[in-house]
Amino acid sequence: MKCPKCKGRMYSEKYYDFVRAFDAWKCCACGEVVDPTILANRARNHSVYIG
Repeated sequence: MKCPKCKGRMYSEKYYDFVRAFDAWKCCACGEVVDPTILANRARNHSVYIG
């Protein structure tokens, strides 16, 4: 998988919060983290650019 931010290589990583564990993709180069919740929020708010 290629990073949407820098086109670097991404790998799967497991994250934990207080209630559950979930998998996400993390970029080796820039550290961008992408999971289904992040993608859904970005798709819903595609007209808003922060940064």
